[in-house]
Amino acid sequence: MSIMRCAGIVSYNPDIERLRTNLHATVQQVREVFVYENGSRNAQAVQRLCEDEFTNVRVIADTQNRGIAFALNRLLAAAHDCGYPHILMLDQDSVPTEGMCDELERHLSGDVAIVSPFILDRNRMTMAQYQEMRLPAIERLKHAARSGAITSGTLNNVSAALAVGGFDDELFIDYVDFDFNERLLLNGYSIVKDNRACLIHEKGKSRHTPFKIPRRRSDGKIVWAPLFTLGYGPMRCYYQARNRVVYWRKYHRWTKLEGLVELPPLIVLSMFEPHRLAKLKAYCRGIRDGVRMPVKEYRK
Repeated sequence: MSIMRCAGIVSYNPDIERLRTNLHATVQQVREVFVYENGSRNAQAVQRLCEDEFTNVRVIADTQNRGIAFALNRLLAAAHDCGYPHILMLDQDSVPTEGMCDELERHLSGDVAIVSPFILDRNRMTMAQYQEMRLPAIERLKHAARSGAITSGTLNNVSAALAVGGFDDELFIDYVDFDFNERLLLNGYSIVKDNRACLIHEKGKSRHTPFKIPRRRSDGKIVWAPLFTLGYGPMRCYYQARNRVVYWRKYHRWTKLEGLVELPPLIVLSMFEPHRLAKLKAYCRGIRDGVRMPVKEYRK
């Protein structure tokens, strides 16, 4: 086992069995796991799980939900304070496959600040389908938000993360990862994706729709890809819209209107889900607040 890495998990109202599966898969791949308990309703159950079943899991308890970005920054600080140069970031319901961390760590040197695995969404793909795919073994990601690295499953260089200011607390949730990626790229760091390492993940509660839309892959090729619903509640719809607009304003790309390109499909998707009117209103509020929100343009 490498002594050079720890893991950080943000916990917020988790399914305890899924969190248990996550932890059992993770503790064997790192020296220590930090669980940031973000004011869950079942916080005591999370604490009992970590204390009763594991010797290398430490809970950092909070009494309220301060957002994913705030929690990720506390995990970065814990890794730094304990002398870990590398931290594996995980969502509470993500499960790293065997050997994932060893594979990722092979590439975390030089200017590489993040190494991401292939993300296998359990609601969209099976393991057999993943194994049949013909993917490049290694990709060097050029874009932060288009085919960028989501936070879950990434092995991060702690010093690089802190050098660019960590995660933006004001974003709370959604686009937190892409904003972080952008600052790393702008400061000369690299982001690598290793498709031989695999994380089992769940993005909302996805399901197929009858539609396909053009999407640009990380290799630049545009393909027709299935459109999935996300299954998010109105609050997540609000932050998706608001933070997408804020992101493009923040990084000098507002005039390209790229920040709004995928909002119509997201709004259409909400029409296939329950509470569609509430979600539509949330998207509209998010766009409005994203335009109004004070944003400090980023410069290196």
